[in-house]
Amino acid sequence: MFAKAIAEFEFTLVFADAPLDRFARGQKNALTTTQKKGALLFFGHANCAGCHAVSGGSNEMFSDFRQHVIGVPQIVPSVGNVVFDGAGHNEDFGLEQVTGNPADRYKFRTSPLRNIALQPAFFHNGAYTRLEDAIRFHLDPAHFAPLYNPATAGIDADLQNPVGPIAPVLERLDPLMQNPVNLSNDEFRQLVEFGRFGLLDERAKPERLRRLIPDRLPSGRPLQTFQ
Repeated sequence: MFAKAIAEFEFTLVFADAPLDRFARGQKNALTTTQKKGALLFFGHANCAGCHAVSGGSNEMFSDFRQHVIGVPQIVPSVGNVVFDGAGHNEDFGLEQVTGNPADRYKFRTSPLRNIALQPAFFHNGAYTRLEDAIRFHLDPAHFAPLYNPATAGIDADLQNPVGPIAPVLERLDPLMQNPVNLSNDEFRQLVEFGRFGLLDERAKPERLRRLIPDRLPSGRPLQTFQ
């Protein structure tokens, strides 16, 4: 009963009525001109849809829900109760932790992109805090991963430690990520604009969700504090 009740509540938190959806239903002005150009890049030259799929099993969630090695920098918190992988305990082996298969090392599931503008951090470990930085990284991981600096990535102080080795990660880089995508400044801006606003359902914004928090609980227990 608990599981069913929670599941039903979670279903109400799927917000999939973004400008792109309205455009697909025939509202030609639902997307701005800039967002339309960004969408063409997303589904075309930038090949974002190669992993962030919208058809088939994706159920229009902008993820193929498969595991890929995309070269994410290896950041490790200075405090925690988790022992990381590798000889230096500064690596995350990803899917290999689940399957035990070394061929799955550094693989992580493709993240859905709906309402990505509301994410406080990006990638499985939160290596970036700005959408622009995350998109730029995707365009050429082999170039940007070795240059990663946690001190300038906007992450919390407890994550600004020496990063784990990146060379073995890049050796396994997914073929879809191996060819750099060259965009002009205008094209990059258009792609970011599409991701930030073209996929955003306004109902998912925090100010609306905060209204779901009750004033009191039937049990009389104190409410948790939500940011």
